[in-house]
Amino acid sequence: MEVNWIIIGSVLLMGILIIIFLIRRNLKDEKDVIEHFNENASIFSDGDSDANDV
Repeated sequence: MEVNWIIIGSVLLMGILIIIFLIRRNLKDEKDVIEHFNENASIFSDGDSDANDV
């Protein structure tokens, strides 16, 4: 049985491209989430946290 290097190479290339795409999207989403929480952090006052303290 002969190994089909074209199929193996294309599957590996697609896997690497998917991994790179997911890493880049994750980094972008992480920046968006950090910016979102930093913008909304000023909504909560110091008095709100006292209700949850024991």
